[in-house]
Parts: sequence; structure tokens; C-alpha cells
Amino acid sequence: MRQSFRAYAKINVSLDITGRRENGYHDIKTIMQSVSLFDDITVENAKKGINISSDCPFLATDKRNTVYKAAELFFEKSGISDGVDIIINKRIPMGAGLGGGSADAATVLKTLNGMYNFPLSNDEILEIALLCGADVPFCVLGGTYLAEGLGEVLTKLPPFPDCFIVIAKPDMSINTKAAYKAYDKLSVTEHPLTDEIISCIKNKDLNGISVRVFNVLEEAAKGRYKELNRFKGIMLESGALGSAMTGSGSAVFGIFNNRSCAYNAKKRFLKRGVNSFVTQPVGRK
Repeated sequence: MRQSFRAYAKINVSLDITGRRENGYHDIKTIMQSVSLFDDITVENAKKGINISSDCPFLATDKRNTVYKAAELFFEKSGISDGVDIIINKRIPMGAGLGGGSADAATVLKTLNGMYNFPLSNDEILEIALLCGADVPFCVLGGTYLAEGLGEVLTKLPPFPDCFIVIAKPDMSINTKAAYKAYDKLSVTEHPLTDEIISCIKNKDLNGISVRVFNVLEEAAKGRYKELNRFKGIMLESGALGSAMTGSGSAVFGIFNNRSCAYNAKKRFLKRGVNSFVTQPVGRK
């Protein structure tokens, strides 16, 4: 059996760090939103092994790939001894804070569960997802969620208002561990108004959401990411209602209520040789 599905990227509409644990991990409070930028994932039964291939030469296809771990844990938990061939056609930029690897792993988990007639419950799939990575449980669910704890405590929110979300990804990438380590050295006093953003989402107030988008990791990124404010400026100059970095970076997004303004922003980034995309919010899959 051969099946293909889309693995959708995510943005962090807001991202706050609420604490640091003894083991070095950070507690977060973030609003996560699926967007229509996606990888294509094809899964097919195989006689043995977990065999990953991709059109991206930089993507690991062995145990270093989160997709490999997802498939391995699925077979262990379900007691199924088959193999699987997985093909990943990449569209989501890597090292961007867009959750591409997490989305791929989540899609493989759901696809395998469906292929074998759902041997695992939704809760069991989410348990495996968390073992793969903090963003993977959200990517299993998709849509609009408040994520807390390490990212695994998920509260469903109403659907995001209709809009256009432009994403710009520079050539550079930001290492997540390095970003959090840099944050720990700062005295950050400004934090996102997460509860106010949630109220705006409930009220379908796109402008209210957009003017409040905020990511505490931006301050940590500025030392290495010289173009961060310039990217946000291009978004706002092009008509974005608000702009911020997503995740630990390096991608920046802008929220637009006008299609032509969104595509004009994309055009401006492309003229500068910056990879960019016009996307829209995606609901729960």
C-alpha cells in the first residue's frame, strides 16, 4: 500500500519563555498555527527496515531524522514487524523555525496508523509524538493551539481568521539550542500578550492579533541575525498588519489582510534573493 499526504508547516504567532527546568529545558507559552506551506510525504510498505529518501541533499535519511524515530517508535508500540519506505519531498525550509521535521514525523505517524487500520489510539500517537520532539504533538493535531510546558500541553483555540501569511527565510539558519542558550544570558523584560491574542482570535480580530505578534527569542537572535529587523520592516512597508520571527528562527512572517500586498511582499523578498512564500492558515487536519 502506498499513500501520500501533506505535512504542513507552522508559525509561532507568539512565543514566550516562562521558566527553565533543572535539566536545562525551557517551559514555553506559545500560540501555534498551521500554514499552507507543506512537504509531500509518501509512505509505502516494505519487507524490512525503515528506508528514507528525499529530494533534499542536505536532509539526513538515517536515525538522525525525526521521521525515522517516529516510524521506529510506531512499530515498537504497535508490535508490527513490517518495514516501510518513506519519501520526503521538501518544500518547508530547514532550520527556519517552521517545524518542517516535526510536521514530517507527525504525518508519518498518522499515515502508518491509518495504513495498519489504527492499532494505536490518538493518545498513544500523541505519546509517541512527544518522544520525537516538542512540536510533534501539535503537528499531529494541526490548526490553532496554545502550547505550554515543553510544548506538549495543548489547548485548542478557535480557527485563525482568514488572512495571508508571508514567510521569508534567509540563507542562514539558527540552532535552537544556541538560541535558548543565548536567551538565558539576557534580561528580557518584554513578553507577548498571549492572553490578549487568544481573546482576539476568539473575536476574529485579525488586526488585534497582528499588532500583538511577538517572540522573546528575537532579542537573542539579533546578535547573529543582522537582517531580522530589516525583514520585519519589509513586511510592514508592504502592508503587513504585524510581523515577527517564528520559533527560534530564522524565518520571519508577516500577516496580511490583502492578497496583492502579500504577493508584493513576496516579490520584494525574491528581488533580494530571499526565499519567500505566501501562505494561509490551515485548520485542524
